[in-house]
Amino acid sequence: MNFSKGLVLALLSFLLFLSITIFGFAFTLKNTVLSLDFITAQLDKFDTTSLAGEMIQDQTRRQELPEELGTTLVNTITKLDPLVKEQVGAATHSVYDYLLGESPSLDLALILNDTVLSSDLIASAVNELDIAPLMGNFLREKVEENVPQELEGLMAEYLGDIIDDIIIDLKPWLEEQILAASDPAVAYLLGRSPSFSYEIPLDPVKASLRENVWQIISESPPPLLSVIPADLLETFFNLLWADFAQKLPSTYELSESLFGTEIRTQITGALSQAEEALEPTREYVGYFQLGYQVLIGFMIMLILGIILINRQLRGITRDLGTIFVAYGAFEYGGILAGRYFGLPQLKQIPMPTQLQSWLPQVVNDFLSPLEMFSLGLLIGGVVLLVISFIVKPKEA
Repeated sequence: MNFSKGLVLALLSFLLFLSITIFGFAFTLKNTVLSLDFITAQLDKFDTTSLAGEMIQDQTRRQELPEELGTTLVNTITKLDPLVKEQVGAATHSVYDYLLGESPSLDLALILNDTVLSSDLIASAVNELDIAPLMGNFLREKVEENVPQELEGLMAEYLGDIIDDIIIDLKPWLEEQILAASDPAVAYLLGRSPSFSYEIPLDPVKASLRENVWQIISESPPPLLSVIPADLLETFFNLLWADFAQKLPSTYELSESLFGTEIRTQITGALSQAEEALEPTREYVGYFQLGYQVLIGFMIMLILGIILINRQLRGITRDLGTIFVAYGAFEYGGILAGRYFGLPQLKQIPMPTQLQSWLPQVVNDFLSPLEMFSLGLLIGGVVLLVISFIVKPKEA
């Protein structure tokens, strides 16, 4: 009888130890990879600004990106970093609602359109972005293509200042046009619209250009116009400008050609593949959650079995304490060893500087739930073993 009892206790103890080991990893996954709070916390800790700045500076050094534009982008990313992280968190929340079974369907294009590519975020980016480097080259090209001979010398000398003044005068209008074009452009890129076309009227640009050119001519006429009497100068300029204005386009059309032929296909293909991958992942997460609950129930049954077979406090505390101490010491020691030997090796992997400092933090935070779980069982096991030595043998 004692042999059978010991054999059953040994089997239950082994199954409990094995179950606790499996539960430790499941507990870690549930509180890290499957925890929205954990994911958002890691995103908040990630220094997006520094990484983006490092990448942009690298492109600038290789002359793949103009230095002025690179500086503008870095400054914009720095200012928008909190808002971008907030919208990324909102997008992640929607994805996790689907994975955890709280949402019946998933539309990544709609999620992106409502979060990281929303009108509010684009408006904030446009407000922070210095549009002068982006619009200056376009205006210069259009003016230089059609400048009259009488104004060539003046334009060569003052065109840069004129364009700067135009951009300053029309900045609110330019931002309004960019925002108006952003929604249909985003809808097209995300596959929510079959085409994209938006016409920007250039009459305000022409009016501002005329005003700035006339101001310079009236104050200091170029040689070809200096011989004209002052009272006739504006009349001649109006005639000259009328011919020049007709050569300038009345609108500027933005269309699919702005993005090339591949970028939309790549984006929609990536979103489709992600949705296809997340669908079976959702099923696996459902199985995991069910198995997690079943495993808890199974461990409770094993503990009750050990209690019912022992029926004495000393035996119960000794057996459970031994299991808890064995698991806790093994797991906690493994975590400490992994941190001591493994984390320094991560810093040896070639990667951007910001990733080298962020990745060890992620690994450390990932191990924290398992560390607390194993340490808790280790302490609990020691307490149970102490009780087993204090309790008298015959006490029930």
